[in-house]
Amino acid sequence: MTSLGKTLKNTLFGSAHPRALLPGLGLALGLTVLAAALSAVAGRLLAGHTNPFSTILLAIVLGLLFRNTLGLSPVAEPGVAYGIRKVLRFGIVLMGIRLSLLSVLRIGAVAVGLVLVCITAALALTVFLSRKVGISPKLGTLIAAGTSICGVSAIVATAPAIEADEAETAYAIGTITLFGLLATLIYPYGTELLLGLDTAQAGFFLGTAIHDTSQVTGAALIYDQLWGGRTPLGLSGADIAITTKLVRNTFLILVIPFLGWRSGRQTEATSGGLLQYVPLFVVGYVLMGALRTLGDGWFGPASAGWTVVWQSVAGLATWAIALAIAAVGLNTDLRRLTHLGVRPIGVGLAAALAVGLISFTLVTLFSGALVF
Repeated sequence: MTSLGKTLKNTLFGSAHPRALLPGLGLALGLTVLAAALSAVAGRLLAGHTNPFSTILLAIVLGLLFRNTLGLSPVAEPGVAYGIRKVLRFGIVLMGIRLSLLSVLRIGAVAVGLVLVCITAALALTVFLSRKVGISPKLGTLIAAGTSICGVSAIVATAPAIEADEAETAYAIGTITLFGLLATLIYPYGTELLLGLDTAQAGFFLGTAIHDTSQVTGAALIYDQLWGGRTPLGLSGADIAITTKLVRNTFLILVIPFLGWRSGRQTEATSGGLLQYVPLFVVGYVLMGALRTLGDGWFGPASAGWTVVWQSVAGLATWAIALAIAAVGLNTDLRRLTHLGVRPIGVGLAAALAVGLISFTLVTLFSGALVF
């Protein structure tokens, strides 16, 4: 194999052999197809009413049920991990085709202010609570990073910058996974039924209040599949939520060096090498928005042929994300989450609720600026 071929293989599949990924990906795909079928059956049975059983919701629930009843074979683990890492990001990149570049930039410009306030508040509050309840500063910092920026990815990126040990990292990941999972299952319903948010407000709320990229994406698509609302400019809640979340992800570039400096740890991660924290799938998402803009300009936004093309890409994106969400469920062992201890769970719960409250307050106060 040539060096180019090896590079391409590593980019697409990492260190795993492609055949080793098939059992886990096949299992996740099977659960996704089953979820779609069950959602369709529920839709027919509830004809004339809102179908509360969206494909994305059922995909993660089926994954959770499978993992925590039948268990996950070691043979399936590489494919499940690949689904969470690569397939999710592939799906998010393809989701960019749903928006013009102008829409991406417009949402991002508004999201920056909301994200900055939420990140600052989450970091300060979580570190403060960690000190009050007596958990280690490093564990508190990891929970703060995961809550404020991008969940597990932020924790993994922050851990070496502050020299956190494996136990602290595992505790932080478990805490973020637990409350992010609950938010994924609850918030899509709460935004409509309890908070009464419109589509734009719901998108910004989901994008700033939920932790992990996979969780935000899943919750946003559940919201769309449940309520199907559109803003005056034709944007869905998922369009706004995912774009907002990707803005949050880019703040890794600033927050990781800050946390490393705060801990007194000066390494390449804190004093240089910042490009390693640029999420490349964010760049891909923006480029797909640029492709949509070029296609609309070249063929015309009403062109039947072009519409079929971009809608097919968007449909593939939804399926890829549904598969990744099923993989998230398959990867979540609830028994591990029961061993986290009361204090980290208390800090994680307080931080999650506080970020949700701050996000809701902001999108309510500045609703006049969220006209999309």
